[in-house]
Amino acid sequence: MQLNRASTVIALATVLLFQDSASLKASDIFKICKRTDPQLNDCIKETLEDLRPKLSAGIAQLQIPSVKPMIIPKISVIQGSGPVSIDSSFTNTHVDGITNFVIKKVNADVDNYRIDIEVDIPFLYVYGDYQINGKVLVLPIQGSGDSWSNYTEVTGTIKLTGSKDVRDGKEYMKLDDLKFGMEVKHAIVHMNNLFNGNKELGDAMNDFMSKNWEVVFQELKPVVDEAISVILKDIARKVFEKFPMADLFPSN
Repeated sequence: MQLNRASTVIALATVLLFQDSASLKASDIFKICKRTDPQLNDCIKETLEDLRPKLSAGIAQLQIPSVKPMIIPKISVIQGSGPVSIDSSFTNTHVDGITNFVIKKVNADVDNYRIDIEVDIPFLYVYGDYQINGKVLVLPIQGSGDSWSNYTEVTGTIKLTGSKDVRDGKEYMKLDDLKFGMEVKHAIVHMNNLFNGNKELGDAMNDFMSKNWEVVFQELKPVVDEAISVILKDIARKVFEKFPMADLFPSN
């Protein structure tokens, strides 16, 4: 009997969520910006700023999970040459601080399905599990365990490109690509249990990586940028697939 009741509750919740999603309007979530607005870029900037608490909590109607923190299941880094030569993987990686973003600039070309965004993020605190084997500059590195890193004064760029998609007589934006890239002013990198738990060697390597953080960051940057891009692209895709352009950017 309890199982039947539980199934009924789940079914009703699913129906209600579907009905809520089906009747959802863009204006229920976003501040709407008219594409003819001469201050369109500023309007989109305000819309994105207003989204900050929603992204922190998650947007259930669009099946967008909370990004506080952002969770990246796996990042693999295979770097065979250069100053950092490593074979490593980072799993269950949490990125905290991304919802503290401040929009610095927006450049939108809605008619051609392009939006460029510049953001400042005070810090990104990253933690999770790692496995690594290789060389950082002249020193060998090996280990597995938990790790954390802190990046401060982060600047990021987000570039969305799309194309026209017509469904049921309505114009949508098909999201073709989203690229995220970041730069940082300073970073600290720390890995626990390096060299099978040898504290002396581990402390020396962590100190070495933090002192040479620019080299380490530049080698990891392409993979981290791509991992964050995938998550942001999924969020943007759900928005543009759900709402027609006339709802997101009406002409009048």
